[in-house]
Amino acid sequence: MTTMPNDLISLPTMPYDMRPASMPLDVEECRTAIWIARGNISKAAEMLKISSMRLRTFVKNSPRLSAEQKEAQEQLLDIAEDVAFEALTDAADTGRQDQMARFVMSNLGRDRGYGQGNAGINLNMPKGGRMTISWDDGTSIVGEAPSSDENTIEGEAVRG
Repeated sequence: MTTMPNDLISLPTMPYDMRPASMPLDVEECRTAIWIARGNISKAAEMLKISSMRLRTFVKNSPRLSAEQKEAQEQLLDIAEDVAFEALTDAADTGRQDQMARFVMSNLGRDRGYGQGNAGINLNMPKGGRMTISWDDGTSIVGEAPSSDENTIEGEAVRG
C-alpha cells in the first residue's frame, strides 16, 4: 500500500483555466499534485492547470521534487510487485500463474538466461565443414560436423 506524506498542502482553488505563465510555480503545490497523481507529471500538471512541459522542467530543476516523484513511482512499483506475486501464487488460476511466470522470467530472469534476445551464443556449421560454437566473449568450441547426410541429427535418423 502506498503511503503519501502527511505534510502535503491542499491545492488552492484556481479561478483560471490555465495558470498564467507570469504566476510562479509553488514547490509545495507541485509536490502535492505529484503525490496525488502518483508521480505522473502529465496528471499533476492538469491539476495545477499548467503544461506538462512546464512542470517537467520545474521538477527536473528541483532535486526535492525529483526525489518526491521518484518515490511516488517506486511505491507504484512496490504495488505492482505485490500483484505479480499474487498472480504467481494464485493456485486457483493456473493460466494467470503461467502468464506471470513468463513475464517475470523474461524480465527479471534475463540474467539467468531466460527471456528474449541474444542468448550470447553463435552457431556456425558450414555444410560438410567444422562446426564452430562461439560465445559473446570470443571463446569458441570447435568440433566435427556430423555426416553430410541431411537426414541425420546427432546420429539419429530424421524422417523427411
